[in-house]
Amino acid sequence: GEGGLVRAEPGARGYSKTFDVTSEHPHSLAAEYLFGKFTKIYYSLVAARKAIKHKRLDILETMFDGKLMKYLTDKSEMKKLSTALKTPINAVYGLTAAKFSNKCRDDRNIDNIVAKRGALFMMDLRDAVVAKGYKVFHIKTDSLKVENPDDSDTKHRDTNREGEQESNPEWGQLW
Repeated sequence: GEGGLVRAEPGARGYSKTFDVTSEHPHSLAAEYLFGKFTKIYYSLVAARKAIKHKRLDILETMFDGKLMKYLTDKSEMKKLSTALKTPINAVYGLTAAKFSNKCRDDRNIDNIVAKRGALFMMDLRDAVVAKGYKVFHIKTDSLKVENPDDSDTKHRDTNREGEQESNPEWGQLW
């Protein structure tokens, strides 16, 4: 099987910044509808974690009938719940390309289709960043290192595959 895209240009750099793609593989898994009717449940966990990471409790309380809210008694609990969700999210993704038979693995997935989609996304993202005049000198699975980024483009934005800012106010609604 194949893994994520890794590209590097050797050399020393001055000021640079790393930009991470949030939950790249889980979003690809959901977009590919890899688990059929169970994909929506999986993506709900991904969306809940995203809401926690961005401190969007207003969104989180509408998910899973608000059942996760009881675990957020104070701000310090947010990181713990985010990590608690990340573990099964990533474990399930890992099982999709495992070499052994399991309920998350599809025998037709011989070349890790989730990682392949992620790699293609990173190529598209690199091309979009370069088209804006920036120098991308390193790509590692779900992050880009950019030389001399200006502050106007360093803020977090939720974007879709075409690079357009997301306008869907209901996180977790792929369908």
